[in-house]
Amino acid sequence: MLVLCVYTVWVVMPFKILILTGALASVNQDYYNAARVDGTSRLRMFTKITLPMISPSLFYLIITGFIGAFKAYSDAVALFGTNLNAAGMNTIVGYVYDMLYGNSGGYPSYASAAAIILFSIVLTITCINLLVSRKYVHYH
Repeated sequence: MLVLCVYTVWVVMPFKILILTGALASVNQDYYNAARVDGTSRLRMFTKITLPMISPSLFYLIITGFIGAFKAYSDAVALFGTNLNAAGMNTIVGYVYDMLYGNSGGYPSYASAAAIILFSIVLTITCINLLVSRKYVHYH
């Protein structure tokens, strides 16, 4: 499991860094200059200027991170092979694939039920994130 976690972080981190770097570069420096003139501390500038200005990008990364975590299958197959049950690393997407084409294949009804459950979980988490974003995400 540790290998899978390290591999996933290694693969996903460059994209997230690129998005956050772009968001930080788009913050207007005039806000920081005005805060320095007022004698604002660095922590307060971060919480009151930087975080609200990059909150849309953070929101995007959180949503895509949750969706990516639930559809994780190819990384596990790349590391452990197609028999994820033997490795103890099966995921929801792996279960769907196994029910359709794997050793226990021939149960498309189980596969479709698992896919609908996966869709419901991802939809619920995305809706919760959208509700939370109304309070914390500031579009400028």
